[in-house]
Amino acid sequence: MTLRADLGIGPALVHPLHAAPRRIRRRVMLLLGFYDVDLHVGIARYAREAGWAINNQYGRSGYPAGWWRGDGIIALITTPKDVRALECFPALPLVDVSKGWICESMPVADRSSGLGKPRVYYDNVKIARLAAGHFLQRGFKHVAYVNIGNYWHEVERIPTIRQMVGEAGGLFHEIAFHRHRSGPADSPAAGFAAAHAWLAEAIAKLPKPLGIVASSDDDAVSVLQACDDAGIAVPEEVAVLGCDNDALLCDHAPVPLSSVDIDWERIGYEASGLLERLMDGEAAPAAPILIPPKGVVTRQSTDILAIPDARIARALRCIWQNFTQQIGTPEVAAAAGLNRRKLERDFRFHLHRSVSDEIQRVRVECAKKLLLETDRKISDIGWDSGFFDAAHFSNAFVRATGTRPGAFRRGNVAGVSE
Repeated sequence: MTLRADLGIGPALVHPLHAAPRRIRRRVMLLLGFYDVDLHVGIARYAREAGWAINNQYGRSGYPAGWWRGDGIIALITTPKDVRALECFPALPLVDVSKGWICESMPVADRSSGLGKPRVYYDNVKIARLAAGHFLQRGFKHVAYVNIGNYWHEVERIPTIRQMVGEAGGLFHEIAFHRHRSGPADSPAAGFAAAHAWLAEAIAKLPKPLGIVASSDDDAVSVLQACDDAGIAVPEEVAVLGCDNDALLCDHAPVPLSSVDIDWERIGYEASGLLERLMDGEAAPAAPILIPPKGVVTRQSTDILAIPDARIARALRCIWQNFTQQIGTPEVAAAAGLNRRKLERDFRFHLHRSVSDEIQRVRVECAKKLLLETDRKISDIGWDSGFFDAAHFSNAFVRATGTRPGAFRRGNVAGVSE
């Protein structure tokens, strides 16, 4: 052992003859035709635990590493181009994390090559239930789905949403955008522009307030732009819900975008675990492994109740965006474009509570969230929730919950004591 190792400042030098046998690292290729950060995080987490060596050339360049020799592949096949890339590596254990390879939009020959492959992907029925429930719980009577391509996830989600909305007494609207997307081959830009104009017009013609579900966050951003082009307020007139919960898109959309978190990270991790078992020689499961979504992440694009009066919707928006400030009925009335008397009357008609009641309700809900999810001081939580007096905070919290903030935290967070 060297002096550096004796001092704890470096590794000991071991003669090769006495070294432990080197573990053979499994080599895994990522052949993903669709990129998602969380999917990569899940795969990377498993790879780190298992000691895999990863090749991601296809994701970086769009071309497979023809020189590569490995042990297994995690694929997300969406186009014939992806199928051609996969053909460079025949007979290796593979797990696919999509159903796009075998959907009807894929050419028949390529589709047949994907049949029977081990798969781990998201549960479309549960995603649809979450999306429909998100709008129904907010009182929406009109819910639409923008059918971008009549793709496999749209075909599977639309019937569930239609059924849930109908059973709740609402009306479902399918926006058949896929029928208007193709344009002249010599002028694709003109075709896209015409299709986008059609989408804006189609949304404008539908009854309001309206909740719109899009199959992905990218498509939801297109819907937000169409609403802006048509002069439609989001979320006061149209609320928009995406899918994938891509933070880069959702947090920086024209209106911060609510989205279904389909748990791409878990999909990546579970797919990696299945591939490990296949490389160990285990038999593939008979059916795909379906991963349930984590839930809806609510941002501004759906953070509203379905109210047919746009001015009261603006009043709610003012409260929800500014409840941490010193606001009251005068400020809310100005934001809504109403005098105080009419605001209070119409507010009670639609919501069955006063403006001040709603301000207090939102502040208490914020405080409850901070009490459960942080270890901050109760006095700081009250201030950050819009209560600028400790006694006022405590009294309002007791009226709303029947208990004081400290007792609420002790009763709902394991291991917390005051």
